[in-house]
Amino acid sequence: MTTDLLFQIFHQHLHDSECQIEQPRELIQKIVGTYLVFISRTGNIPDGHLQDVIEDLEAEVLEMYRKKTYGHYSLKEYRESLKKKLDEPV
Repeated sequence: MTTDLLFQIFHQHLHDSECQIEQPRELIQKIVGTYLVFISRTGNIPDGHLQDVIEDLEAEVLEMYRKKTYGHYSLKEYRESLKKKLDEPV
């Protein structure tokens, strides 16, 4: 099964332990920027539609973020809980 490129980038940035971003808005912008770099290599977005594409992508990533971090008060808390789960013995 192949995973959507946007979701792969989202997952990579969300679980990046070295990422210092703690605000969801900044994380979303970073994810969208990375995705735009990838898709600009394979296609072209007309100038008049670039802002619309960015807004759609940000809305999509925000939805992914909300679903993934549900139950946590912040991005920092989510990452800390993830780290604790990884550190627990099996």
